[in-house]
Amino acid sequence: MIARDRELLCRAAEVLRSFSPVVVELMAHQDGGELPAALVREVGNALGTLAYDFLDRADELDAHTIDSRTVDGGDGAR
Repeated sequence: MIARDRELLCRAAEVLRSFSPVVVELMAHQDGGELPAALVREVGNALGTLAYDFLDRADELDAHTIDSRTVDGGDGAR
């Protein structure tokens, strides 16, 4: 799973690297102080997807830890 974890971290880096310019763009497109819904939605979807993928991976890691403890009885002995 190391390759998958690296891919997740690289995707996170890309999302976060592009976040500041997107925020600046949002600020530039304010109409009377109101943000354009489409751009706000795009940012929300990108961050939400990334958050979901991190939480999903954490659940997988937790399940792996629980499975390991179940198989060896939790004390390392088989």
